[in-house]
Amino acid sequence: MTIRLRYGDKEMSWGMPVSAINLQDILDRMNVQSGREIEFMFSKYDMVDLPANILDKWYKADIYKLNVFAERFQRLEDHQKAGFKSVLMRNPDSGIDDMIAMTYGIDCVPVYPAATYAEIGEIAVDNEMLPEIEECSDAVIGLLDYEKVGKLLAERDNGIFVDGYYCMPDSYEEPDISLTIEVPDKRFFRVLVSPSATTTDQAQWFSLPEDIRRLREYSAEHNSTPEQMYITEVESVLPNITDAAYYEAYWVEDMIALSEQMTCMSKAQIVKLKAVMESENIQTFSGAREAIDCLNEYDFDPMVQDESQYGKVYVCRVFPTNFDWSVLENCDMDDFGRQVLARKHGELTEYGVLSGKGQKLYTTLTAEPETIEEAEKLTEDESETEDESEEMSMGGMT
Repeated sequence: MTIRLRYGDKEMSWGMPVSAINLQDILDRMNVQSGREIEFMFSKYDMVDLPANILDKWYKADIYKLNVFAERFQRLEDHQKAGFKSVLMRNPDSGIDDMIAMTYGIDCVPVYPAATYAEIGEIAVDNEMLPEIEECSDAVIGLLDYEKVGKLLAERDNGIFVDGYYCMPDSYEEPDISLTIEVPDKRFFRVLVSPSATTTDQAQWFSLPEDIRRLREYSAEHNSTPEQMYITEVESVLPNITDAAYYEAYWVEDMIALSEQMTCMSKAQIVKLKAVMESENIQTFSGAREAIDCLNEYDFDPMVQDESQYGKVYVCRVFPTNFDWSVLENCDMDDFGRQVLARKHGELTEYGVLSGKGQKLYTTLTAEPETIEEAEKLTEDESETEDESEEMSMGGMT
C-alpha cells in the first residue's frame, strides 16, 4: 500500500510494508532527528479497501507500528479486508494499535459473499440464520421473499454490505495480544545465505555486523567461508547500493568490513554518508568505504530541504548582523539559493543539502580566478580605450 508520510515541512509517499532495516532510512529522509513518530495519511486513490471516512486525513503513529499494520493488512484475504473495513467503519477513531489488533481478530466477524439483501436473504434461509425460518416447511420457505428476509437479518444483526460482502461488525471482539516491535539497532545489512545455489532451502538470515560470528560458524559447518557462501538476497540500510555492487570481486568482504566501520559512526555521520553516496552516485560497498574516509571533506546540513531554505539560511549565517534586510524583500530566494549552491558545487539530496568536496556551505563567496582575470582584462581594455581617446583629442581629432 502507498502511504503519504509527513514530518514537519517534509512530505513523501512510500510503499509499505518494507523491511524493518529500511525504516530508519525513511526517518532519515524525513529528517526525523529523534523518536519514531510521524504523521501519515491513507489516500483515497491508493486505499480503496479502507473506509472513506478515514481517508485523506492525517494521523500520527510510530512508523514501525505503521509498517506492522501494512504487513498484516497485506496478508488479509478479500473477505477479511471487507470484515476489517466494516469494523473500522463502526470505529472511525481507532488508532494504529487498534487497527493492528483488528487484523489479528478479524476472523470473529461473520462475512458472507452477498452484495444485496436478496442475496444475504437467500443465504439466511439456506442456513436457517433466523429462528423463524427453522419452523417453516419447505413449501413455505419456497414462498419467502429473500429481500425481505435479508432486510430483517440486517436489522437484527446491524449488518452492512462492504465491497460485495455482508458483514456483521458488531460481532468483533478485540483480541488479547501483546505486540513487540523489534527496532534494529546498529544492523546495517541483512543477508540470506545458503551453502550453495542448489541448497537454498537451507538458507538463513544474518544481520551485519551483529551476526558476523554466527555467519562464520555457519560457513565453517559447510567447510566454507562467508565469502564463498551463496548469498541470495541482501537488504541494505544504504539505499544507493545497486546490483553493480555484486559484480565486484570482493564485495562480500567489503560489505562485512563496511558494517564494522559503520558501527563506529554516529547517526549524523551515517546520514551524511547516504547524502554523499547519492550526490556522487556511489553504488558499491567498496565505494561507500572510500566515501567514509573523506566524509570530512564535505559540508552537510540535514535541516535544509530546498534551495529557498538554503538561501535564507545562507543569508542568516554569512551576512553581517547589521545587514539591511529590506534589500532582500523582493529577492527570489529560490534562485539565490540555487546560484550560491552551484558556486559551492553542492547539491540538494534526499537527506539534506551537501557541499561539493572541499567546500563549505556557509562561507563568504569570493570571485573565482577566471572572473577576476576577466574583470582585470576588462579594466585594461577600458584603460587602453581612454588612452587612445586622449591621444586622438590631442592630435586635433575630436
